[in-house]
Amino acid sequence: MWENRGSVPHYGVAVLYALFIFITIPYVRSLQRFVYDYYGKSAFGYLVLAGIVLCIAGGVWYLIKSTGRGVTVKNYVWLVGVGCLYIYLTLRLWRCPEEAIHFLEYGLLSFLFYRALCHHVRDVTIYWTVSFIVLFVGTVDEVIQWIVPSRVGSFRDIWINFLAGGLFQVGLWKGIRPEIISETIRPRSVKILSGVVAGCLVLLGVCASLTPPRVDWIAGRSPSLSYLRDKHHMISEYGYRHKDREAGIFYSRFTKKELLAIDHDKQQAYSRILDEHAGTPYNSFLKTYNPLTSPFLYEMRIHLFRRDQHTLRGNQAQGSKRAGHYTIAYRENLLLETYFGETLRRTVYRWPDSIKKQIKKLADINRLYESPVSSDLFTLFTERGLWTGIVLSVCVILGTNIYFSRFRKGEQ
Repeated sequence: MWENRGSVPHYGVAVLYALFIFITIPYVRSLQRFVYDYYGKSAFGYLVLAGIVLCIAGGVWYLIKSTGRGVTVKNYVWLVGVGCLYIYLTLRLWRCPEEAIHFLEYGLLSFLFYRALCHHVRDVTIYWTVSFIVLFVGTVDEVIQWIVPSRVGSFRDIWINFLAGGLFQVGLWKGIRPEIISETIRPRSVKILSGVVAGCLVLLGVCASLTPPRVDWIAGRSPSLSYLRDKHHMISEYGYRHKDREAGIFYSRFTKKELLAIDHDKQQAYSRILDEHAGTPYNSFLKTYNPLTSPFLYEMRIHLFRRDQHTLRGNQAQGSKRAGHYTIAYRENLLLETYFGETLRRTVYRWPDSIKKQIKKLADINRLYESPVSSDLFTLFTERGLWTGIVLSVCVILGTNIYFSRFRKGEQ
């Protein structure tokens, strides 16, 4: 099979494919619109499902042809199980099926880097090493997307890329179980793995440090990147996860006290801005009043949009669906009145009592609610805590390398 061929062409193919992913980033949206217009949104999802089924069929066929080397039912279970997990995750993304393309894109990348790396790593660490190489490439992909004016990069997509590559390696490890891969771990393999992991940690740390103030600093010193100030989706932001007894759970860049203080101090200026832009397209408003220029208005406008959209959908729905939409609208309005209330009361977005009573009557007010607005904020750790963890992890990796280097001589 491929493992016995020269390694240079295989590394070349893997690297060229990674470069292809990067180069095509500015053109993906045009392709997406073309597919939407001619084949429909769900075409992406069906393409991914077809690719997954073909991969499962190919893997099963390979196992059938390899029955003489100790293939058991467990191999088939693992292979089909990983395939079914891919299918499940694809269906979970069906509202935005184009995102499921990551599973094919990074599954293929995972295969190509395995094919290249197996010339030098012949133990089970190869599966982890390849998964982290995919993570590194996927992170660079998202950073480039964030830099490109028409695209958006996010840690959520970084996770999807990593998951796509990692699941493929699980299928190889537990399903296919290539004969050339030994269960005995070699010191050199650990060194390669630890280097790749350390590189990923540092790169992820850099990405997590691209906060709005740093983006402003970068844009101020590089005129060609000044457009980054107008992006309403930042790749990395830190904030808080709040609980409110009435409104539910919500996320914000501010503490509760800070929200109330800004609402009180800026109510006149911010209410005037909201009223003046009442007819401005939603995305245009967010581009102007983004997390960098005005995070309070940015959050408030998204809560308003979510409230009004679900009110409209509730008006058009029936039964439990209507109640579901009205519940969201009711909770979002409670959040707005509680933490953005003084600004809200001065605007055309304020609900009269009659609407509030009508929505409350039809909503399920006992249902636990968690607003997804700003839910992509980092709330479990601070930037300093993150870098402390990265530095400690890199130190552990360095210590592991020193320890295993003692065995290199004997290995050789």
